[in-house]
Amino acid sequence: MTDETDEFELADANHVRVLETNLLHSSDVIYWLDGASAEQASAMARIDVPLAIRFTQKPRSLKFLHSLGKTAFWQTPVEDMHEGVANEAQRARPVQPPLVVRGEVSDPRGRYNPAAFEASLGAGNGQPVVLYPSPLGVRPGAGGVLFGRVSMASSLAPLLWGLLELEVALGLSQTQTYRAQTDAKGDFRIALDRLPPLPQGTTHYNASLRILGNPAATVDTPVAVGELPALALESFTQQDSFSQDQSLTVRPALHQRLQSANKTFIAVQTV
Repeated sequence: MTDETDEFELADANHVRVLETNLLHSSDVIYWLDGASAEQASAMARIDVPLAIRFTQKPRSLKFLHSLGKTAFWQTPVEDMHEGVANEAQRARPVQPPLVVRGEVSDPRGRYNPAAFEASLGAGNGQPVVLYPSPLGVRPGAGGVLFGRVSMASSLAPLLWGLLELEVALGLSQTQTYRAQTDAKGDFRIALDRLPPLPQGTTHYNASLRILGNPAATVDTPVAVGELPALALESFTQQDSFSQDQSLTVRPALHQRLQSANKTFIAVQTV
């Protein structure tokens, strides 16, 4: 008897013939940034919670994909597939005309205030959109917290979605800037989380506060923070004295309410 063994020969795939190449290029990315995390957008942290994004204007050919801290965009291909393997020139990202998107962004859990946004896409450089934490989303740290409410001086109506900018003088030529935004009730909290300990023999830091806002803003209409006009603030020490910048002092670790003279809120009026 002769043993017969079946033998299988496996062919090595050492050549693949590419029949056609489909090229897809991203148009751009919007980065959703925490405006309280740093002074400049280039240093701001991306928002690490899910956001709700509603477009009011977007080209139909533009597709998008949301993820934490960013939204990627790309266009539906308008060219046929390339026959065979695409060369380097064919793979190069083509120059694209600007594609404008507009909309509103919000945090369903209320940790960030909603905002209106507009971005011109297509250059591929990434577009920052800055949001600010609501009082709910501000976590007090060792540096201390400033808090309060902003209201119109004449009507006492709360200033909705107003932007506060606090500049703290650390030395002769060194400053820190903190930003915060009022919520739908006019309330705000500023965490001084980057404030260093006081130098020996010093009791406080000098600071200056300015507020930007639209008195006509409504609860249902988020604002574009970058387009808000400056308002005049009533002094913290002198009643009926208004200016666009008001001086104050801050100290690390202190929880301090800010309020105009003889009031329980910061009073503002249009310039």
